[in-house]
Amino acid sequence: MERLPLELDSIGPLRALEGDAGIDEHEKRAVRQEPVRDGQVQLQHPLEAEPPRDPLVGERGVDVAVADDVVPRRERRSDDAFGELRARGREERRLRPCAHLHALEQQLADLLAEPRATRLARRDDLAAVGAQRFGEQARLGGLAGPVHAFQAEEHRRRTIRRVRAVVTGGAGFIGSNVVDALVARGDEVHVLDDLSSGKRENLGQGGTELHVGDIRTDAATLFGEVKPDVCFHLGAQIDVRVSVERPDLDADVNVVGTIRVLEAAREHGGKLVFSSTGGAIYGECDGPAAEDHAREPMAPYGVSKLAAEEYIAAYNRLYGSSHVALRYGNVYGPRQDPHGEAGVVAIFMNALRDGRTPRIYGNGTQTRDYVFVGDVVSATLAAAGHDGGVFNVGSGSETSVLELYEHIQRAAGIEREPEFADPRPGELQRSVLDPSLAGRELGWRPEHALDSGLAATWAWISSK
Repeated sequence: MERLPLELDSIGPLRALEGDAGIDEHEKRAVRQEPVRDGQVQLQHPLEAEPPRDPLVGERGVDVAVADDVVPRRERRSDDAFGELRARGREERRLRPCAHLHALEQQLADLLAEPRATRLARRDDLAAVGAQRFGEQARLGGLAGPVHAFQAEEHRRRTIRRVRAVVTGGAGFIGSNVVDALVARGDEVHVLDDLSSGKRENLGQGGTELHVGDIRTDAATLFGEVKPDVCFHLGAQIDVRVSVERPDLDADVNVVGTIRVLEAAREHGGKLVFSSTGGAIYGECDGPAAEDHAREPMAPYGVSKLAAEEYIAAYNRLYGSSHVALRYGNVYGPRQDPHGEAGVVAIFMNALRDGRTPRIYGNGTQTRDYVFVGDVVSATLAAAGHDGGVFNVGSGSETSVLELYEHIQRAAGIEREPEFADPRPGELQRSVLDPSLAGRELGWRPEHALDSGLAATWAWISSK
């Protein structure tokens, strides 16, 4: 299996260690470069010379008496004072937060202290030190860089070895976009999809092995064959109306199916990144909902996703795993199915393309958090390198249905009056997510404004 070496900066890590030791750069420069004033260097702890042994000091033109065994003040090395600062820094560092990383830092410092030729020959040793501390995170960290959908060259920039990934629901809307990003990076990708809503043509670029099957019955077999490093679990029952009509089916797929995937990961290894839902879990919002917002789902779909999250959290506690759950906003973009309730962008765009009149339920003032699929992909890959948790993935902005339709008309270059219908019972009036935790913990932020995302979506839909 291909392994790509880490490029090391032989100076940067030493400077970082000096910073950890509490050594201020200005202070260090002052010790090494302080100019001489009046012929003497003022030291913090000056050494006292012995009395002059020659009574003719001064008469013979000797300016300073120097004891035989005392280093002259002018010749005292700055390294001595620098050592004092380092010792003091070590004591301060011992009392700082993250002091438990000191042992690892010392190991890195020892490696970097070797001659350059030896260091270059022992890159694998350095990687092993990091792996002892961070385990599988080192292998998955290569997924955490920014990802721009449909930009293959960006995906190919790798710093860590290839990852073997399973994507459940990988022939669907979001799943196939995740697959594209993984394949473009050069990863080994296996898709588990029953094709009940996913499409083979979504996997047309090659480099992917499709396993037609059900997460409830076939996950364990696939994991046993593949031994994945990570599983992006996007296979689900996603229709809110179906969840109301068939709550037993909804729970069987979304809860029992997730448990099957968790058990497969526990038995055969592999980290889980789970696609949950934001709006359906939080219910009505009075502002951007953070992860600790009250969870008040109004449909069985939200209940089943929340139950799956709780199972994931329990497995993390019970087995020491580091699975992650992502609560997506209203995702839109290329390959979105116009026949699903959540695909309002695709529904409106397909209607305009086909000459039909888009329909708005209610008065159109209900708001949602619309997030482009390319941004969702980058958050999903970034989560693979994180040590557990739950994160919102949204734009952080709410847009009403009427405002969305105006943006869509501009993207399509088509003006058409919509028709209005009675509001649907139980529909949320306001839903918006606060994604700031993902920004702090995953280093992720949405990069696509609504207009640019809609333009890319219209380009794809209008070409069909």
